Amino acid sequence: MIYFDNAATTFPKPECVYLELDRANRSLAFNAGRGESKESEMAASAIRSARLSISSLLPQATPNHVVFECSATEALNMIIFGLGLSGQETVYLSPFEHNSIIRPLHILAEKGNIRVLQLPFDKTTWEIDEKKMADMFAAHHPSAVFLSQISNVTGYDLPYETVFSAARRFGAVTILDAAQGFGVFPIRKPELCSYIVFAGHKSLYGSFGVAGFVKNGSDALGIVKAGGTGSDSLSPDMPSELPSRFEAGSMNVVAIDSLNASIKWLKEHDVASHETDLARYFRNEIKKIDKIIDFQPEGISCKGIVSFDVEGLTAEQTGAFLSEECGISVRTGFHCAPYVHEFIGSERFLGTVRCSFGFFNTKEQIDVMIDALRRLIRG
Repeated sequence: MIYFDNAATTFPKPECVYLELDRANRSLAFNAGRGESKESEMAASAIRSARLSISSLLPQATPNHVVFECSATEALNMIIFGLGLSGQETVYLSPFEHNSIIRPLHILAEKGNIRVLQLPFDKTTWEIDEKKMADMFAAHHPSAVFLSQISNVTGYDLPYETVFSAARRFGAVTILDAAQGFGVFPIRKPELCSYIVFAGHKSLYGSFGVAGFVKNGSDALGIVKAGGTGSDSLSPDMPSELPSRFEAGSMNVVAIDSLNASIKWLKEHDVASHETDLARYFRNEIKKIDKIIDFQPEGISCKGIVSFDVEGLTAEQTGAFLSEECGISVRTGFHCAPYVHEFIGSERFLGTVRCSFGFFNTKEQIDVMIDALRRLIRG
């Protein structure tokens, strides 16, 4: 199998991550912070180390402001419903966002709590129209703004620092969904982000079952999930201190501990350059093939992900050929990101064929993919 679906989850993981997961399952899989046993303290120590590992990727981040959840979707739900948005407040998002943002916001909009507006990105250049954005913000002050660091469909490196800088002049809460890039591509001006969301099994090259957010802002986040934390157990209230205020239930210490190994590995390898180089190489090669549509405009910064389609075929048909005839794993369809397909014009193909590259992919594997596409088009 040739695996080009790293935007869904990076695979394979570094060998050190597999070894650490095995060790943690065998000797660290205890409830952290419950009781005074040495086993409980070992688990708690591993979690503290992981908070430190995550915070080391962000200048001036505080380890206790690193909150662990089970998935980036859960982390985003915790933030969206915890913000307490109401009273016809206006929330902005880009056309590149994932359903983990769109659907929770839609629930609030359906209840009449908020107005959701799309930021004005140009469909030809993909650039943000700063003048139009300023006019929108002046007419409808932003209460919260949601942006992806990197689009999970196109790999577009969004200008989030430009948008957040403008939004914060109105006191907006700014949420960066960094699931596709955290740990590989540095966050530009993290001080502009009230919350930064990460996913362990994606760009962090860790395990499923761990994700979370880093809280930078001073705003109060309401409780969405409540339960046992191992502290102040006689009180019916959730703790007031971070991070336990948002970490109800038994922690997935095995998955969390994998981040200690994966982040150490990330710091020793130039993953960003490798993934970007592979995407650039692939894009240059498909431009030489008739009937392939590459949706990215010239001059736009994209990171490790390429979406394309083949004239005359749906995305699913192309993906089925690659999988069944060539043993190449890609992702096809709408990728849980409904707005972007109207934006880039891929609806007529029922989505896109997405190739997303990881550290363990090679140019030789891409050459196999290019040959397969040529065969497909020749019929």
